[in-house]
Amino acid sequence: MSAPRGARGAAVPGADLATLLAQVAKGDHAAFAEVYDRVAAPVFGTVRRVVRDPSLSEEVTQEVFVEVWRAASRFDACKGSPMAWVATIAHRRAVDRVRSEQRSAERDRRVAAPLIAYDDVAETVEDNLDRERVRRCMGALT
Repeated sequence: MSAPRGARGAAVPGADLATLLAQVAKGDHAAFAEVYDRVAAPVFGTVRRVVRDPSLSEEVTQEVFVEVWRAASRFDACKGSPMAWVATIAHRRAVDRVRSEQRSAERDRRVAAPLIAYDDVAETVEDNLDRERVRRCMGALT
């Protein structure tokens, strides 16, 4: 069965999402644009609820659509609706980003901890040197 197409081979706006994803799997840019138009708002909403940060949400949403473009051939209508498939990708990407950001923050905290201890030691050494200089100067006074 051939996918519905307009006069110039572009995806028909009335086509169902599963049909559009089948066309996307074949590299159809117009079908991808139509998929984007239909699901961008719910995808961004899903990502935003998980990630919270607006700019990170935009990045993750972009990653979702890159994955939809690359993985459209793996969509299986027998396993669920196309919207559920895209929403699952969005949710997984968002959770992955949150976990990645948390790991990064934890790494930064672990790296910073020894620096704080080093600064305390350096400050103690500097104080001791200052005290020693003051004693020598006091000893040199008449």
